[in-house]
Amino acid sequence: MEYVIIIGHDVDLKKYDYKNKYVIAVDKGAIDALRAGIKIDLALGDFDSINSEEKEELKKQFRLLELPSEKDETDTLVALKYCKDATKITIIGGIQGKRIEHFLANLSLLVNNPLIEIIDNNSHIYSQNSSFNVKKNNYKFYSFMALEEATITLKGFKYPLTDYHLVKNDIIGISNELVADLGQVILKKGRLLVICTVSDEEYISKSN
Repeated sequence: MEYVIIIGHDVDLKKYDYKNKYVIAVDKGAIDALRAGIKIDLALGDFDSINSEEKEELKKQFRLLELPSEKDETDTLVALKYCKDATKITIIGGIQGKRIEHFLANLSLLVNNPLIEIIDNNSHIYSQNSSFNVKKNNYKFYSFMALEEATITLKGFKYPLTDYHLVKNDIIGISNELVADLGQVILKKGRLLVICTVSDEEYISKSN
């Protein structure tokens, strides 16, 4: 089963596919989903980012699981516990925003679970432990960082690499660009964090 976890925050939720997926909305993401007309299966969180009227509105529309505000787990981590039979987990949102620590927490969840990808209007983040191709699409920049020491070859990119030994915290793979219609990422060993982002101009226009 595929799961979608909606965190929201400056994300156009209507552009994503929810068909045949189990949809969980976290905290304010539930209000965002309601406003976007998206049917969700479960809303959970401490709901400290919405007001009492919005919470009552959610109770009328969705199955609601209220969590304590003081706890050892983030709302998103609790949501992941409902994805036990997952084949893929897409977290929508949770990248941008003022609370950078929450993004780092979400990134840690992705690093610890290869089934997770995180996506919003500007970025797509996922991990890979084998070779893969990248097609030209709406993203301009592609960054590759080592989650585990890797041997990587890049073909079809502006800055190619050949059997490069990529170690953790090596930033040589930041902000690469496709120059071919199809880019090849050949991974002989290791595991990569892949970050795809739109151009600066697209980001600015979407933010205004």
